Amino acid sequence: MAEAVPVDGIRHPRTARLRVFELIIVVPFFLWLGEAFVVNHAEFMDWRILIWAIAVAAVDLLPLQGASEMAFSLSFPIELSAALVYSPEVAAVIAFLGTADVREFRRELPPLKAIYVRSQIALSVALESAVFHRLTTLEHAHWYLLGPAVLAAAAAGYAINVLIVATYVAVQTGEPLVRIIRDMHLGVIGEFVISYVGLALFSVLVARSVGPEAKQLWMLAVFIAPLAFARQMFQRTHSLQIATEELAERQAENEYQALHDALTGLPNRVLFQQQLAEAIRESAERQTSIAVMLMDLDHFKEVNDTLGHHFGDQLLKEIGPRLSTVLRENDLMARLGGDEFGVLLPDIPDQAVAVRVAERLLEELENPITVEGLALGVSGSIGIALYPSQSEDAETLLRRADVAMYAAKEAGSGYETYGSDMDQHHPSRLRLIGQVRPAIENDEFVMFYQPKVRLADGMVAGAEALIRWQHPARGLVPPDEFIPLVEKTVLLRPLTVYVFNAVMRQWTQWAEEGIRLPVAVNLSPRSLLDGQLPEQVADLLARWGMPAEYLTLELTESFLMAESGRLTGALDRLAQVGIALSIDDFGTGYSSLSHLKRLPIHEIKVDRSFVMHMRQDPNDYMIVRATVDLGRNLGLRVVAEGVEDTETFEALAGFGCDEAQGYQISKPVPAAELTGWLAGRGPIAEVGRGPLPSADRTAAADRDQKSRGHLHVV
Repeated sequence: MAEAVPVDGIRHPRTARLRVFELIIVVPFFLWLGEAFVVNHAEFMDWRILIWAIAVAAVDLLPLQGASEMAFSLSFPIELSAALVYSPEVAAVIAFLGTADVREFRRELPPLKAIYVRSQIALSVALESAVFHRLTTLEHAHWYLLGPAVLAAAAAGYAINVLIVATYVAVQTGEPLVRIIRDMHLGVIGEFVISYVGLALFSVLVARSVGPEAKQLWMLAVFIAPLAFARQMFQRTHSLQIATEELAERQAENEYQALHDALTGLPNRVLFQQQLAEAIRESAERQTSIAVMLMDLDHFKEVNDTLGHHFGDQLLKEIGPRLSTVLRENDLMARLGGDEFGVLLPDIPDQAVAVRVAERLLEELENPITVEGLALGVSGSIGIALYPSQSEDAETLLRRADVAMYAAKEAGSGYETYGSDMDQHHPSRLRLIGQVRPAIENDEFVMFYQPKVRLADGMVAGAEALIRWQHPARGLVPPDEFIPLVEKTVLLRPLTVYVFNAVMRQWTQWAEEGIRLPVAVNLSPRSLLDGQLPEQVADLLARWGMPAEYLTLELTESFLMAESGRLTGALDRLAQVGIALSIDDFGTGYSSLSHLKRLPIHEIKVDRSFVMHMRQDPNDYMIVRATVDLGRNLGLRVVAEGVEDTETFEALAGFGCDEAQGYQISKPVPAAELTGWLAGRGPIAEVGRGPLPSADRTAAADRDQKSRGHLHVV
């Protein structure tokens, strides 16, 4: 038999509805039993009834636990035997008196509920007795009729018991009745049915074997062995169920850990890719669009380096909850690794929605995140790729979102939507990089030269060599389309050597014509990692007969951020050769004055983005002026790029800037064209390593107006 314990394991308050239900069971039971006692009270005076009740109680005090928190007892075969032997009224009294619950002895059950528990079990036993005696009796039944009758009685009693208990729990918890009945037998249904049927049939054998004297008490002892066996079956089943549940929990936990980030609890890259693949399949069926975003936190390394990884980890934990407020319920945010996060937006109408979400994500990051009382400012760069317009497979979508994210980081724009022009791995670019080596062998690369002049007197100070690709099919290809690709391949060294040879060959030709023109060559910072570069450049200078002081190597300002012992050693060895070193695009990166002081730098070039707008933008004006002052105070030559009008030229001269370069002087032109331009310019300034001395600058000012008269755009 079973007794009600809530399936949710929660002790619910005893409501009025529960009390009414208990009274519905208890009151009719006592009225019926009282009437039977009045009619035939002698039947209830048999002292053996008490012994039967004690036997039931002894077994009841050893309850069996099912997987559903429902308490079972193995006293039912004794109660069933009593039902076969006695009338329904006497069998009910035996069950009522014998039913035992340890909570009743501990006074944990209210009196009404304790009486209800005994009454509902006694009603079940009474029904068993009534069904059996309706079908047959022990004294007169044939053996082949006795078994079915007992099974029918047992089934009826068990059914009414389960129905009463399940209804009680339903009233108590509000759970569906069918679910409660199912949970009552979860994990033990097989063993319970086998034990119940087996013990019921055993009751037949016991009762039948003693014939008319079945009321003899020794028959109770016969139940000890089968009851012990049945109990062992229940305990084994319950142990197996617990082990199965624990294993399932561990498997679920392992699966969760495999698909979620341990630090933030967000989905990880594996789950993100699975969900993306599923979203693509669903979108293909519904013909909708998907947006994939990759977000990288800007300057997160600085947080780790400055405050420690603990603060960095806490910051990452706060990112997910902060940004999740922007997303819809069916959107997905994942931590892909480090400070990189992924966002999946299924079922979006157009690109504008994805852009708006990216903007809102960045807006959320604008508010400082407090970590242990310290407000940390953080920003991010987001790349967006769209399905199906930009790709129809998950791998390519992720790669293109990554490309867009790095484009956003480089541009400082916050977010970018993927475009083929920003993809270095676009098929057209890959085809182009495959043609670089043949182009080197076929001399398809040509050098253009843009002259520089001294601002003090207008004399030609040198020229910058700029590479172009004379492609047989695409025409003249600018360096921005192939240099970034070449820098990531083994072709960088042969192309660098090609440029040095071309420039030095041209210088030699000019020297033979009496033109000794200083030339600057742009050098990739990656080339400085080539330990053979300084010696190789020195050998080429000797081969072409070009003095080292006529060669300047220009490095972008960004290389200072990656400055290391290897780079510093390469620069020192180049300087020892006698080559001048220049910092290009100065002002756009994160230069440190200590770098300028420590490294063998001779020149800085003010970036054109400041120079071109200095007359319209007061901020650019002040930046240019301050950079000129900085360079001169450090003893460096200062060159202004992007000079495109006379007013800017004159303003730079007034600042004390040393040299100018730009379309006001000349655009980049082939060597032959520059030769003609030089012929009309007069003498070339002497090679110098630093700024023009102030005395020479004062003297040169008298010639300034005349010199400027020769400036023109070519």
